[in-house]
Order: sequence, then structure tokens, then C-alpha cells
Amino acid sequence: MRHRPAIEVPVIQYVLPAIPGLMTVGALAAAARVIVRRRRLNEAWYRGVTVEGRCLRTFVTTATWRRGMHESTNSTISHAYEFTTPDGRTLRFEEDGPSTVFEGDIVLVRYPQGRPDLATALPPGDRATKAKFRMALGFLTFGTLLCVAVTCVFAFTTSLMTDVFEKTRDMKPPASPTSPTSPAAPAAPEPPAMPSLPRFPTPGPPDDFPTGPPSGFPSDFPTGFPKPPGGPTR
Repeated sequence: MRHRPAIEVPVIQYVLPAIPGLMTVGALAAAARVIVRRRRLNEAWYRGVTVEGRCLRTFVTTATWRRGMHESTNSTISHAYEFTTPDGRTLRFEEDGPSTVFEGDIVLVRYPQGRPDLATALPPGDRATKAKFRMALGFLTFGTLLCVAVTCVFAFTTSLMTDVFEKTRDMKPPASPTSPTSPAAPAAPEPPAMPSLPRFPTPGPPDDFPTGPPSGFPSDFPTGFPKPPGGPTR
């Protein structure tokens, strides 16, 4: 018994849905990072440790994007802060902040219990910070839903294409319909036999034709011609 070979599934069935699937994973990871950042900030604001800090310097970070002939520039004000924990450790950190803080200003620094590395100098309930979190979450949520929808469409399309491909490959060409048997044509009549022709006589003299001299013919009859007198000899 011969085993039928396994059907090879086209690679496109996995490649196309994988692209938006990876984008979905990236969007979910970014959204999770934003949510964790927001929770840590709330914990530092409302249930954390508050110490006094100082602004060491203020600097501006400028990012430029170019799209053909158009150019877009975005500037962000950042600060470098220094504070001392209750156990005597002096730490520094950098953070984006308002333009009202200048070098040498005294600020309040807050951080979650036991995590001074997550310190922040932003005031509790800062509107600009909340607006940034909301915009980031809204954009990432929309991107995630869009990627999920594209993944489902690609998966359905590739599955349908695979089914059609398998059915087409296994399909056999239809047999041509057999035409009804036509009656055999009558055999042609044989032509009549040709009549035999009379036999022609053999060319030449008849068998009883005399070949020798006739009877009574003189036997001394000259057969040659006489030589002319005085003629040239050969």
C-alpha cells in the first residue's frame, strides 16, 4: 500500500500574520512599560519617601526629524537633581521637568519605599505628566487593536489561500465524456476482377521458319566479291 505524501503548507501562511503579530507584541510591551511607569510615579507621589533635593543644572535636548523638504524640531527641558536619602546616601538623577525650575533651586524629591533609584522631582498630580501618560496609552491601545485586526485578516486570508492551494493541487482534470458509439460504415464492395488478356506471340521467326539454304540451291555459288584489277591492296 502506497502512502500519500504529506501536503506542504506554504510558508506564506506563517510569514504574513507574523509581521503584524510582532508589531502587536511590541505595542503591548510599550503599553505595559507606560503603565508600570505610571504606577511607580503614583507610588512615589502618594506612598513614598519625601526628601529635599537641589537642581544641579538645566539643559535642553533638541530632536530634529526630516521628511523630504520638511523639517520638524522638538525641544525638551531636562534637569539634573541631587538628593540625600535618610540613611546618608547621595544620589543624582536626570528628569524632564517644567521650565520654571532653574539651576540651584531647592525641590522636593519623592521615591517609592526602598527604591531611591526611582526618584522623581515632579509635583504630585502634575497635569502635563498625566496628559503624556494618557496620550501614550491611547496611541498604544489604538496601535494594538489595529495590529490585532490586521493579524486576524492576514491569518484568515492565508488560511483561505492555503485551502484553495491544496484543493487545486489535489484536483484531477475531469475525464472527457464518452460519445455514443456510431454505427459502423458499410464496407465498400470489392471491384470486379479484370479479364485476362490474350497471350502475345513471342517475338522472332516462327519455329518452322527455314534457316538454311533451300533445296536445289547450288552449293558452289560464290559468296564473296571479286577484287577490282589494279586496285589498292589493304
